[in-house]
Amino acid sequence: MQRWTCIAATLALLGAALALAPARAADDDMTRALTALKAITKEGRGNEDAGPAWKTLVSRGGAALLPALEAFDDNNPTAANWLRTAVDAIAEGEKAANRPLPADKLEAFVKDTKNAANARLVAYELLVGQDAAAKERLLPGFLDDKSPDLRRDAIGHQLDTLEKSTRANVRTDLEKLFTFTRDQDQVESLAKKIEEKGGKVSVSEHFGFVTHAALIGPFDSTAGKGFDTMYPPESAKDTEGKFKGKEDKELKWGAFTTTDKSGTFNLNKMLAAHKDAVIYARAIVVAGAETPAEIRVTSPTAVQIFLNGKKLFAREEYHHGAPFDANIGKATLQKGENVILLKVCQNNQREDWAQVWQFQMRVCDATGGPLPLEQKVTVDGKSLTHKLGWLPESKEEKK
Repeated sequence: MQRWTCIAATLALLGAALALAPARAADDDMTRALTALKAITKEGRGNEDAGPAWKTLVSRGGAALLPALEAFDDNNPTAANWLRTAVDAIAEGEKAANRPLPADKLEAFVKDTKNAANARLVAYELLVGQDAAAKERLLPGFLDDKSPDLRRDAIGHQLDTLEKSTRANVRTDLEKLFTFTRDQDQVESLAKKIEEKGGKVSVSEHFGFVTHAALIGPFDSTAGKGFDTMYPPESAKDTEGKFKGKEDKELKWGAFTTTDKSGTFNLNKMLAAHKDAVIYARAIVVAGAETPAEIRVTSPTAVQIFLNGKKLFAREEYHHGAPFDANIGKATLQKGENVILLKVCQNNQREDWAQVWQFQMRVCDATGGPLPLEQKVTVDGKSLTHKLGWLPESKEEKK
């Protein structure tokens, strides 16, 4: 009797193992699919495995939803795009089958800032699509969020609320909201509303624009050669001395200060219009301690960004538009003075829209917010330090 009991128990365990085998195989297939999708790069590596992996992932249905979101990586947008379409397909499949998405798990995922920002946004949108009340519940907590999209939605929502408010202290609320704002349109809109209420904030200081720089140029960039040519200003220790520029013309550094509220240096006006040319802009930023920072540059032409002699970023594009903060160099500022060198090139296109030659440069934190920094400036031959974003006489001229 005991023997038969042991055999029955063994058979029961074997049956359970056999029942679990398909589920384990499916989980293994899903893991392999996620690994394949995460390996895709913008250079095309992994594309041959992407289609089959995508189909495998979607076939797992709701069980693959959270694992797919967890696989997002903000530093790999190509893979994230594949995963996003997979998540959308999974969500549509669950909806068609009248199966609700796991709201509690989605909400926990959105709140966890360790998850990729773009995945959190997708999870938020799925959650709100199923539970409209989640918007009112979650957005107030995203005013200072690392995700630029969630932060933007939260600020827009709060602004709508304040505009409907009849409270006497609405200006104070607007000023507080301004400190959280990062997007250019929202910053400028809030600054205007605060001014209408009798207050004043500095757009230039909020963005941390470099408003003073020593400029030198033009150097030769015929046929685009200047982008990769290391001209003397790239290794110069200061702004002293003279150099031979384009057509062997003698060049020296000149001090310039922009009064534009958006920190734009118009090179056509400051150094005259040039074609097939390179200029350098040199600025000194002072930090009270080692500070992680991003140097962000907006320009319609090719740029390179250097910090303390080290190249942080390079992009050789001309007249493809100038989206705000398109060029970003990430680094850590050292305590004391830091030398930022910007190389800006111009090609020989003659169309009217290709005549713009300018740059805007700012130093900020990873969210695009202000840092407690100063800029060393030269006024009437004297060196002074001002808060980053300083404008002469604190006047912000309108464009």
